[in-house]
Amino acid sequence: MLKVLTLPVVPDLAAVMRSLVGVLAVAVIAWNWGPPGSGTAAAGAAAIAGVTALQDSPRGRIARVAAVSLLMGAAALLGGLTSAYSALFVAVIALWCFGAAMLWALGAHAGLIAGVSGALIVIAPPVPPTLMSTLGAAALVAAAGLLQAGLFAVWPQRRWRVQRDALATAYRCLAADARRLADADAAGDATVNTEPLIGLRAAFTQVDGQAGRRPGEHRDWYGLPERIATTLTGLAARESRTDGLTDVLTAAADALAAVAETGRSARGAADAAMRRLDSAAAGLTGAEAAEVGRLSLQLHDALAMRLGDFAPSSSEVVRLRRPELRTSVRAAVDRTRAHLDRHSPVFRHAVRLGVAVAVGGGMERYADVAYGYWVPLTVLLVLRPETAHTYTRCVGRVGGTAIGVLVASTVLFLLDPGAVASAVLAVLFLAVSYAAAGFGYLALSAALAAAVVFLINIDRAAEPATVGELLSATLVGGAIAVLVHVLLPDHALARLGQRAGELLKTEIDYAATVIKAYVHELDNPDDALSSAWQRAFRARAAFEAAAGVTRMESRELRHWLRSYRTALNVVTASCTTLEANFPGNPSTAWSREFVRAVDEYVESLCGDPPTPASPWTVDTEELTAADQRLRDAVSGRRSEDGAARVLVAEIGTITRHLLMIAVSPGPTAAR
Repeated sequence: MLKVLTLPVVPDLAAVMRSLVGVLAVAVIAWNWGPPGSGTAAAGAAAIAGVTALQDSPRGRIARVAAVSLLMGAAALLGGLTSAYSALFVAVIALWCFGAAMLWALGAHAGLIAGVSGALIVIAPPVPPTLMSTLGAAALVAAAGLLQAGLFAVWPQRRWRVQRDALATAYRCLAADARRLADADAAGDATVNTEPLIGLRAAFTQVDGQAGRRPGEHRDWYGLPERIATTLTGLAARESRTDGLTDVLTAAADALAAVAETGRSARGAADAAMRRLDSAAAGLTGAEAAEVGRLSLQLHDALAMRLGDFAPSSSEVVRLRRPELRTSVRAAVDRTRAHLDRHSPVFRHAVRLGVAVAVGGGMERYADVAYGYWVPLTVLLVLRPETAHTYTRCVGRVGGTAIGVLVASTVLFLLDPGAVASAVLAVLFLAVSYAAAGFGYLALSAALAAAVVFLINIDRAAEPATVGELLSATLVGGAIAVLVHVLLPDHALARLGQRAGELLKTEIDYAATVIKAYVHELDNPDDALSSAWQRAFRARAAFEAAAGVTRMESRELRHWLRSYRTALNVVTASCTTLEANFPGNPSTAWSREFVRAVDEYVESLCGDPPTPASPWTVDTEELTAADQRLRDAVSGRRSEDGAARVLVAEIGTITRHLLMIAVSPGPTAAR
């Protein structure tokens, strides 16, 4: 779970430690002064809120943690109200988990966090509801999450501070460059200072010294200033400059200076500057007017992103102002409602999770299973939407969970720790789970399961569970999770669409690896290329297996399948050509501008990860623009630079065939 919710590398160590200290503090406070039985729920809510706060999201971090805290409080309240009534309790956990799983339509983060909230209902003790066990416990759970929000508000992650400072520096330098370019004496120098832009890109793309995969909403934060710099350079380099263009550059400088500050007065200054720019642009004509219009759009986006009216997304700008909260919620509801269809993979997963949790909850209440809450709890820990690796990974997560339970229950049996000691052990295993997030889902599942065992032991009122009791309940829950996948699989065409998306993802990753190896010196290029190729090979096998069991009654579907295979084969052939023509010393063979254009293309090529809501898709507009920028970058190079032209030619081939896939009707959809 944490692996999906965290980066491939360990986040800011100081921030992680503060988050874990917050979990420990909440557990101790809840056990000593909170309502009876609230320690586990409060500590669990604090842990989930901490994970949420550690997400590398460019904005809205604290608000997101606050929303998760309220969700956890609502789950604790519902569990406290219904846990004493078995039939109602089973129905409630089934409906809650069904609704939580539907949030996978909004993305993996939303689906996982909502699913985790169901655990707070599942572990609710079966006692009659009282004011303290319901409202008191719910308030404490919500406060535990809000404590984490406060910690991150007071002490933000170092990476956030670095990114904020880099943004301010980049926009200040762009403002200074625009002001210099507006000066008639500087008309001959049509360049901008690229060092701050390089530092800005590094701040967003380098995590603990390593290049990480960027979510789509990150790219505009460093890509937009780069595009503004390119537009400014193009305007200043025009042979004939009118007074109107000089006024545009002056107004752009004022707007960029306001963007850099982001204070209360910056909004008014930015609005005034943009009015002057638009007024000056109204008198321009021809190509000059088109370029100024592009600059105006870019500056409007920058103002919206930096001054809080909007947030960037992969293809559009979404309002985030408080008056627009209702619109945002309505959009999320509409997206979720669109998947209330029996063929939707999100709906199928929601049904599977609801049924499996209901069966597990029924076994706990009516089958007299020792520590039966571990049956539905295991289901929540291991069940995910269907992929090509569903059974392998589900069984792997069950095995990892069983190992974690085995280790933790052995410690409980040998040491019999009290509440505070259990909280300390839970925090230690949470720390292990952060470290294990980069080592695979088996290690992560084991660490998380051990942490959950110790969290539950905080409120233990009887003798500790034996190893056999906890392990048996865990294995039963794992068996239910696997069985529900077998009995309620995805629709055949939905599965084919998912496998096609997964194959496209791995082919794109393979192409991106080859292109990066063409212009960069990788640490282990042979291993990287081999690993990417093997992933693509396995994905192709899964796709062909899905195609083999799907009835191809439609002529359009058969045509799509042939076109899809042909296009991917051409992409693979282009990658093979690039591998056969690797330059001898890529790190010194290229100019900085060319390498940056290649890196931008790779980012556009990779895009966002697939979700159960939609297969992997190609952002055609962004990919086409990146391909054109790369062609422009190489057009000014020497004609004898054959390696660069081979790269551009093969990238053009890859782009054309990916666009063919994007616009072809079939199981995959184009954005």
